[in-house]
Amino acid sequence: MRLRKFLASFNGVATKYLQNYLNWFLVLEKIKNSTTRITPVAAIAFASNTAWMEFKNIAVNHTLFRT
Repeated sequence: MRLRKFLASFNGVATKYLQNYLNWFLVLEKIKNSTTRITPVAAIAFASNTAWMEFKNIAVNHTLFRT
């Protein structure tokens, strides 16, 4: 249901970019559920043009994506 709500905020989703939308949703969900200090850093990274690469570099050195 959360994914549908997220996708509804766009004026349609092209299947060509569907993986990008799903990645975006996943990152936002991880940030929302995170209690670490990476959340403010991620918010700053998303403000730039190269947001995903910056966030990915930060996340590699952090336990955000480790299971």
